[in-house]
Amino acid sequence: MKTLDQIREFFSDRYRSTSRYWWNFPHAYSVFPDDHAGSLMAQQILRYAISRGPGRALDLGSGEGADAIRLARLGWEVEAVELSEVGADKISKFASEVGVSVKVHRADLADFVADELFDLVICNGVLHYVEDKQAACRRIQDMTTPGGVNAVSLWSDYTPVPECHRVVPTFPDEERGVVVTEYADWSKTLMYFERFRGESGHNDMPSHVHSYIKLIANKPVGESG
Repeated sequence: MKTLDQIREFFSDRYRSTSRYWWNFPHAYSVFPDDHAGSLMAQQILRYAISRGPGRALDLGSGEGADAIRLARLGWEVEAVELSEVGADKISKFASEVGVSVKVHRADLADFVADELFDLVICNGVLHYVEDKQAACRRIQDMTTPGGVNAVSLWSDYTPVPECHRVVPTFPDEERGVVVTEYADWSKTLMYFERFRGESGHNDMPSHVHSYIKLIANKPVGESG
């Protein structure tokens, strides 16, 4: 089975297994950053979105849509891209339950074509499933308006991929590897190498840890495409 099919089925199986796989707590869609003390990325994305005011946002690898739905609640025009058809359906369902609109695309990052540029592009938990990170980063950057923001998080290779995650191919990056290099000329609001973080986002696997690269970066104003 091809890598992409394996990843699609892996997440589809998990999204079918429970009514809510990620963010399974009452304030999951709160737009107040302090309500997300366990997620640095959620806090920083919300702080940026609030300070800037509504714009156009794209959530790549949206999962069940938590980031996308929070932004929509803040008045942003949001599109979500999700590889798993089960996940894509759940984004639409959960957004409707909260009373917001999110335009959902069932697609892979490598195939998705944006009709317009976005002021904020989120790529949270996707790039460690992508082998050609240079191409992926450049696609993400090309979908971003000059002066816009990318919020990116992926596993680093500082710690090995846990055995329970080796059921599908993964491609963690070096802490100062391809992804960080591709954002070298962008100004950073956040650049953080998180190490040995215990996984608490889901309970279908044994206890394990990850290390992460987390960055939020502004596209140079003079850079187009």
